[in-house]
Amino acid sequence: MSPALYCSGVFLVIFGLAWPANGKSFMPRQEEVEASLLAELAGTFRPSATKDHVISLEAALRPMHAAVPQEADGRLSLTVVRYVLHRFFAQRGWFIRGLEPGSGRGNRSSGNLQAVQEWVPLYLTRFLEKMSGVHGLSLRELAILAATLEDLVHKETIARLENAFDALELPRSADLDEEEASEVLDVLMVIFLSGGNFPLVRPAEVRMALHFFTESVSDWGAKQEWMQTIRKSLYPGSSHLNFNAVVRIAEEIGAKFGEFDQNGCAAMKDELLDEESQKAGRVRLADFYRKGLAGGFGFTEKIEYLRASGLLDESDPKQPHVIIPNYVGHRGNCFEPSSFYSICCANQCEDLMGKLESAIASEMALPEQIIQLVSVLSSDTVTAPRTLSPTLIGRLYSIAKNNAGQVPLHGRLFAQWMHHAFPRECPFPHEEGNVSPQTPSEWLQESGHDTSEASIAAMEAHVDGDTDQKLKGAEARKHHNLAENQLYWSEVEEPLLPFGHAARSQPRSTLRAGCIFTMLLSIASGLILATKVMLAGAGEQRLLPNLAFGSVNFAKEAGKLV
Repeated sequence: MSPALYCSGVFLVIFGLAWPANGKSFMPRQEEVEASLLAELAGTFRPSATKDHVISLEAALRPMHAAVPQEADGRLSLTVVRYVLHRFFAQRGWFIRGLEPGSGRGNRSSGNLQAVQEWVPLYLTRFLEKMSGVHGLSLRELAILAATLEDLVHKETIARLENAFDALELPRSADLDEEEASEVLDVLMVIFLSGGNFPLVRPAEVRMALHFFTESVSDWGAKQEWMQTIRKSLYPGSSHLNFNAVVRIAEEIGAKFGEFDQNGCAAMKDELLDEESQKAGRVRLADFYRKGLAGGFGFTEKIEYLRASGLLDESDPKQPHVIIPNYVGHRGNCFEPSSFYSICCANQCEDLMGKLESAIASEMALPEQIIQLVSVLSSDTVTAPRTLSPTLIGRLYSIAKNNAGQVPLHGRLFAQWMHHAFPRECPFPHEEGNVSPQTPSEWLQESGHDTSEASIAAMEAHVDGDTDQKLKGAEARKHHNLAENQLYWSEVEEPLLPFGHAARSQPRSTLRAGCIFTMLLSIASGLILATKVMLAGAGEQRLLPNLAFGSVNFAKEAGKLV
């Protein structure tokens, strides 16, 4: 069953009704996608804001473009284009559908654009390549493609803003005063957080929903304050705003929300680091479940789901560990505010890799160059400058020995080396075919399990069976350099380009965040008694305090209600 149908079923069963949807979503046809690309392409040949923007995108993409594998003429293959754009948009928190590893191989049926998030990037890339008549894309064409994807998100934002105006019965020609503008932005945030699911059609219903959010969602005030900060930065001193001004504010909110929401990701990482074991960047599974039983973040995933998603280190089968950077960035922690992208916890290794790529400007590097650069790279858990361990240096030279004296920056072994150098920021790269990163709903569909969450009894049994208590947190970190605590190392080399066939190509489910926000909207429209019954059954005291950790954890907890 699709997420949308499942949501409707939940409403009917719990509340006995389903609200009619007033909103229109932006689902572009083929000709509209082409028109956006052609508009961006045309703008680069005449003085315009479009040309300036493409030039700025080109400058931002240049360091990564220089560091990835290129064709003989300097152009990028379509696979590398997807890789670069995926990483580029991930820097702002956007995980564009159709650009992720393994995506773009599915076919869309003629005239049916339900899989818009999958086909659009690949279609645009091939269309642009066909227009140029040359295999692959140049740096300028790469920037044009990025601008086109931004343009499609822009059109989606306009459609959603029109929904907000219509729901509040405000004419689009109106100059909004401060109170009206704030209310429109609040509605827009609800649409954003619900993934576009906005079933309310009358102002009274909308205002009741907003009141419910104000009273029930503990970080709602922080989101409102953040939106007002953006508004004031763009239009300082303005007491009235027209539709176009609100569009600009809405776009800035969309562009920066990933960064804003990283507070929840940082809190999750800190919780895990409090439990870090004597193996760097890892939490013993027993301590992971112990933390989950105590409340807070929902560290309650089944061991089968953790294993299938690449979140476990089972190099010692008797003592499994959850890998911190893999867990923080895994797909179950994402939510979907847009038809075109998801927002996930940032891969903190991207920033480190970006600095290396900017300095090296090549897909290969000498070990001495990497050692010099990494020794002065710092993260939120690694202080620089530092002296790299002999083991770490030896492994780097070993990689180079098998590659004519140089290290491939986009190979699995160097990714593994970076994980050893920054074990709390860089994910461990599993060998191709060993894991299949999935959302919980995808995993349930494929595995046949009825839930991705471990039962309380199963977690308690695992905790009770833990008789080998170990040091944790700051005390454990003092033992990371001991030989017995060395991290697992695999000698298997694989190129990270092209994308591995084991990666998922289906779009992420909107079930978690989208359903729960739409449910909240329905609840807010007068079904207070049903609300109390539902929340009592789902554990009200556990859900509501968690909302302060941000939308990422809200998505995790929301999934438990459905």
